[in-house]
Amino acid sequence: MRVGLVPRREEFDVVVVGAGPAGGYVAGAIAKAGYEVALLEEHREVGEPIQCGGLVTARVFDIVSCKETIIGRVHGAEIFSPSGRRIVIDGRETEAVVVDRAMFDRAIVTQALRNGAHSILGAQAAAAGRQDGGVEVLVDVDGHSRRLRCKLLIGADGVRSSVAKWFNILRPKKILPGFEVEMVGVESDPGLVQLFVGSNYAPGFFGWVIPSGDTARVGLCVGSGNAYAALEKMLGQPAVRPFVKRAQPILYIAGGIPLGFPKRSHADNVMIVGDAACQAKATSGGGIFTSLLSATFCAQTAIEALGKGDFSARMLHRYHKAWTGSIGKELRKDLAIHDSFSRLTDAQVEEIFEILDNPTVLRLIEGRGDIDFPSKVGWALLREEPRLLKYLGKALRAMVSRTVGI
Repeated sequence: MRVGLVPRREEFDVVVVGAGPAGGYVAGAIAKAGYEVALLEEHREVGEPIQCGGLVTARVFDIVSCKETIIGRVHGAEIFSPSGRRIVIDGRETEAVVVDRAMFDRAIVTQALRNGAHSILGAQAAAAGRQDGGVEVLVDVDGHSRRLRCKLLIGADGVRSSVAKWFNILRPKKILPGFEVEMVGVESDPGLVQLFVGSNYAPGFFGWVIPSGDTARVGLCVGSGNAYAALEKMLGQPAVRPFVKRAQPILYIAGGIPLGFPKRSHADNVMIVGDAACQAKATSGGGIFTSLLSATFCAQTAIEALGKGDFSARMLHRYHKAWTGSIGKELRKDLAIHDSFSRLTDAQVEEIFEILDNPTVLRLIEGRGDIDFPSKVGWALLREEPRLLKYLGKALRAMVSRTVGI
């Protein structure tokens, strides 16, 4: 006789696909409001596989209470140009923290379950469609099929979201491939992140070394191509080699950053959140804060819809309007900045380093820099150094025009 390790309930108010930070938060908030929520995770363990470097600002902990997952604190960055020129930006106080990503995800999901959500692990959502005013989800659990029915389906299922595809909500403009390795023996200041910009490091984006307690996460994203091969090449570069010459890998992490801005993140009976909705920053690749903030709007709209018994696209548009009117404005600007800087040649990047490498500009960045809202320091830099307009002109025009009418 097969012993069931998951609840056999088949009817739910809400089914959430994906138990990452956004999915875990949404499931917990809706369950706390008194509704029946199923949280599906295709892997057998929440938090695995790890998907990112885990660098976040303290704003995250205004949304979720899991400071126990912090394993490091960062107060600045060393940035290396294509030629190896080094700029140090040091805020001297904690600017960001590094979290144990697996522990972080599990802490959020643990709270969701305490709030009354039902977890189903090893559950692959295979298909979904509308039926009788709700949604039916076909789920494969350890080779056995289950059909879950719900009033509202929420896709928090990552970069290549099946939920978004099934309901024709959106496809990313592009996905930047990334690869990261966690290593022991990295030699770096535990309070500084190292960033590497240029075609010899990470063409189309940048590479990084992020201290993470007793280890460090060394990785990159690229505009296209084989991220693993690009990382191997980056590790041999003169500016990178001193940090990793005695390091050994203990974990490989592959992933991607979805870029684009959806015209909608909802449909009848459906919403998508997190990477599924391209809620990542195109300038840094970070998506934890933006996804969690968007998840608060998603949960709020879901609770309102359940209270009214209205799951129409018109009702769920409140979610899309809320998040695009909030963090969405910054995400649009980030995308415009990325589009401009991804086209720069190494020679142009060196020219920008020449402009930035003076005490006045560095103090401005240290005083106003914010990894969650990079456009704020961008405007200040343009006022201080108009020569940057040469490189930011296209992005600036996009930032101005796209900010209106989101």
